Amino acid sequence: MSDYLNVISLAGLAPEDRFPTWRVVMERKAQGAETFEIYCWDQDGEWLELALQYGEYKDVNWPQGKVVTGKVTDDFIHMLTHQPKPESNELYDKMTPFFSIFFDNGFSSEHYGTEMYVWMDEPDWGDEDEE
Repeated sequence: MSDYLNVISLAGLAPEDRFPTWRVVMERKAQGAETFEIYCWDQDGEWLELALQYGEYKDVNWPQGKVVTGKVTDDFIHMLTHQPKPESNELYDKMTPFFSIFFDNGFSSEHYGTEMYVWMDEPDWGDEDEE
């Protein structure tokens, strides 16, 4: 595991810009990955079935849900980034119908896309003055 966790936040964007930005970030991060894991709650049967079209169940100890794992392909990336924006609820302004998505390159989109993280080997402190 890498040493530094970078948070990618959509909170500072205008609400109408969050979903398009989420799609762009997801596409870029997916293109740099080889495998995925998608976490779905048991009650999200429709979305679990969709995920299973691109992978298979992973044996995990999560009593409330299931995990699907598979290869990141162009078809998978297209499915992920071309879903319509799901209906939000009182807890989440949902970007995706999947509870959490993890890529093997250290990137994750969690809590229905409301939080994104990337593990890095080196810190990214933002723009530095170049001399």
